[in-house]
Amino acid sequence: MARATASRKRKSKSPTISQRLVHWMFRPTRLVLAATLALSWLFWPQVQRQLPQLENREEYRVGVEHVIITPPPHWVPPDLVKQIFARAGFEESLSLLDPELSEKIALAFYTHPWIEGLKQVRKSYPARIHVEVVYREPVAMVEVVGGSYYPIDRHGHVLPNTDFTAADIGRYPIIKDVTSVPLGNLGESWGDPAVTGAAQLAAVLTRNNEAGQSWWTALGLTTIHAPRRLAVDDEVDDLQFRIGTGGGSQILWGRAPATRHPGELTVAKKLKRMAEYHHINGFDDALEPFVLDIRPWRGTQRSLLAAEPDSSTRR
Repeated sequence: MARATASRKRKSKSPTISQRLVHWMFRPTRLVLAATLALSWLFWPQVQRQLPQLENREEYRVGVEHVIITPPPHWVPPDLVKQIFARAGFEESLSLLDPELSEKIALAFYTHPWIEGLKQVRKSYPARIHVEVVYREPVAMVEVVGGSYYPIDRHGHVLPNTDFTAADIGRYPIIKDVTSVPLGNLGESWGDPAVTGAAQLAAVLTRNNEAGQSWWTALGLTTIHAPRRLAVDDEVDDLQFRIGTGGGSQILWGRAPATRHPGELTVAKKLKRMAEYHHINGFDDALEPFVLDIRPWRGTQRSLLAAEPDSSTRR
């Protein structure tokens, strides 16, 4: 009985949780720390107003002249960065300390019609933005009803025609017989499989041959004729294309270069056939324009252009 009484006395003397918490908090070190934090929180706005505003200092501001881009080819306008800033609605200068600056710059570049791909956006000090991009390359001009011309890249994406002069038109293959108009914005696909296939063909023919000259120039080619579409749901692989020469003759190329049709000759085989025929006979030495069919497996065939039936070029 005596032991139980003593145990109850010891328990009654144990401090409660609130007493232990007060004892823990009200120590000199913790009181000083709490007071310091409270004063810091109270006076921080006043202190912050006295600190220099770094984002407004010149070495932290990024303007057009501070953006360093991948060296552009000659067909890209020299004021590309200025165009990008204007399209994005940027101010004259941006803060290097903006945590979202890289993302803003990346989006502005990526959506410009001259940019095919974005590799990297990097900030550095003093204020510089380094942007690595892949540029679109024009491969042809699409002639539409009314005599207007639209530059396109190898994917059939429409490029800004305001960046080209009238003299530039003759430097590229002309894609003729296109009855559609661009369905998207600049930098987007034309939206017509005939234009897509013609763009693929133009990209192949403007590549250099073993002699370092483009196939287009070496063979004296001038135009690519888009086929007449027979159905709205025609795909690129359904269509076949012709190539025009300087003397008015035509070469039946066949399906677009990206085709996987099992009966189609390879691009290399077709180029070889054209080069061999041109080397031996030329394309425009005949008295009358002719049609050269390089598609058959059994070999190249030639006929007079005037004797060609007026039918679809889709097989």
